[in-house]
Amino acid sequence: MSAASTGSEEKPQEDENVLEGVTQIVGPGVQRDLQTEVVLSFVVNLLLYVVLVIYFVATFYYATSKIVPYEFIDEKFHVGQTIEYITGHWRSWNPKITTPPGLYLLGWLNYKWCSFFTSWSTLTILRLVNLFGGVVVLPITVLRPLFLFNAIGFWPVALMSFPLLTSFYYLYYTDLWSTIFILQSLTCVLTLPFGTNGSIWASSILAGLSCLFRQTNIVWTGFIMVVAIERRAVIQKQFNSNNANNYLKFFIHAIDEFGTLVQPYAVNFFVFFLYLVWNRSITLGDKSNHSAGFHLAQLFYCYLFIAFFSVPLWFSSSFLKIYKNRLLQNPIRYLVEILGIMLVIRFFTKVHPFILADNRHFAFYIFKRFLGNPSKMVKYLMMSPIYHFVTYSYFETFRPSEMVFENVAPIPVKDPIDLPIQLSHVSWTALIACTFVTIVPSPLFEPRYYILPYMFWRLFLTCNAEPLWGEVVPAPQGQPPVTVSSTKRLALEFFWFMLINFFTFYIFKNRPVVWEDEPFLQRIIW
Repeated sequence: MSAASTGSEEKPQEDENVLEGVTQIVGPGVQRDLQTEVVLSFVVNLLLYVVLVIYFVATFYYATSKIVPYEFIDEKFHVGQTIEYITGHWRSWNPKITTPPGLYLLGWLNYKWCSFFTSWSTLTILRLVNLFGGVVVLPITVLRPLFLFNAIGFWPVALMSFPLLTSFYYLYYTDLWSTIFILQSLTCVLTLPFGTNGSIWASSILAGLSCLFRQTNIVWTGFIMVVAIERRAVIQKQFNSNNANNYLKFFIHAIDEFGTLVQPYAVNFFVFFLYLVWNRSITLGDKSNHSAGFHLAQLFYCYLFIAFFSVPLWFSSSFLKIYKNRLLQNPIRYLVEILGIMLVIRFFTKVHPFILADNRHFAFYIFKRFLGNPSKMVKYLMMSPIYHFVTYSYFETFRPSEMVFENVAPIPVKDPIDLPIQLSHVSWTALIACTFVTIVPSPLFEPRYYILPYMFWRLFLTCNAEPLWGEVVPAPQGQPPVTVSSTKRLALEFFWFMLINFFTFYIFKNRPVVWEDEPFLQRIIW
């Protein structure tokens, strides 16, 4: 089992991860000092975490007391419904709310706890639910266990600073805890904290709880089930280089271990089916403005956001050179692909009225000026090549992190917990399918919908050690190998996220929007 190559001889490739102590040989005359990278990652994350806690707590206080000390946009629905629960009106429900009551139960619990020792306003107490989730639960409970298994893959301080999430550390919205519960479900599958069977049931329970915050998490429950099955099928059915055969082995193993691997998640699927029968729709409340469609352009929007946030991971002169050579080697294929993208833009773009009616979201400005620009020069000739590149980036950046298998050599692992935090072609297919199912039916262009597609993609991606510019020059034979590292890229990812966070907080604070029918100044958020 080894890391897959990029399919190009021009890009430095990691061979079969030959390990000599704590040094990884990644090619002739090139090595990685894994011990130094791991130690540095732990130290930097510990120090930066303290700084981040101070930053988010300070900005939370400032935002809550100075910028928006009032209910902001959808908070009026979420806060109002939670107050109904606090006052004991458990049967009351606002028909404008489209998500289940998971957040309101957490808010009720936090209010009952905090009201014993503080006189803070109800709004502040409820917003604390997300602050606590973002700066404590997400990095420590969800990301830390995965980091212990893959310290060179990602930094918890970076993912807790992911810009699409951090905006909701200051507000009372459902997105953060929806993300926390479903990612914690994945963490249980990968780290097995309660043993083999106990961890699967814990994962299933957490995935079910996540659906109380966002119904589409039932789709990601299916992805996590695929990962759980795969990590045992890889070993017990001995996956090999025959991909089609591995799919068959996967399904056979799912049937063989139905009671231990499928049944826990099947309980969630059955309960969700009952919910659909009862509600006659996946959406609660305001169904008229949230009807499903076939918004295929959503995939390009999603890949665009993923490529934008992952610039420090994919950017290199070598990566750009490979992309350029791909175009030059087969320009006809490129033109056909561009034409296909244009057809998707023309016939499978949905323009929801909410997008053009609410200038309090970055989506309004992005769509108006770029994605939905009426100018054909912008909408087709400019955006189509961009969509082509970001789609390429999405797949090719991930490809070296995919598990690949050999024909003859048996897999040298006996326990799923010893497998690397990687996807095989089976679960990679499931990730693509789940991304498609969760975003394409939505007619609304909403960056928040891309949080989970990004997180699941990022957690299984191992950052490469390729230099940002130029190529690695291997040491001559007989000389000590050249040492490369991914630490710089991981650090750049963190600072890239924080730069975006500083910018969005600046806009939030200094660029208010006046709405005549609102008593307070409005602000711009994701």
